[in-house]
Amino acid sequence: MKPNAASSDQFADDLLEGAAAIAEFLFGSRELRRKVYYLAETSKLPVFRLGSVLCARKSVLAGFIKGQEKQPIRLLHLRAQIVALTGTIRQLEQAGFDTAETRHLVAKRRAELKGMSRR
Repeated sequence: MKPNAASSDQFADDLLEGAAAIAEFLFGSRELRRKVYYLAETSKLPVFRLGSVLCARKSVLAGFIKGQEKQPIRLLHLRAQIVALTGTIRQLEQAGFDTAETRHLVAKRRAELKGMSRR
């Protein structure tokens, strides 16, 4: 069974291949490709890999951006803090430090985030 040529062309038009293409779509500059890699690692940027190539769909990225626009800034800030603290905990543990206080701060931020998201 042969796929419809129109639908495969439509899919190909929606696909962004490589961090440079994603950066150009999101930020207007291919030079910001490192930022795309960073966002892919630290946030929920909807990207995927085809082999070793980072890819995204334009329609999915547009929907992701619309969803981000609807979230209050404080909510986004708390999520960013949680991600940063979680990375810090891993680094501290690898260096042999006690991370109980940092874990307490993460739990506090998560509780605050949970309370805000219910509103």
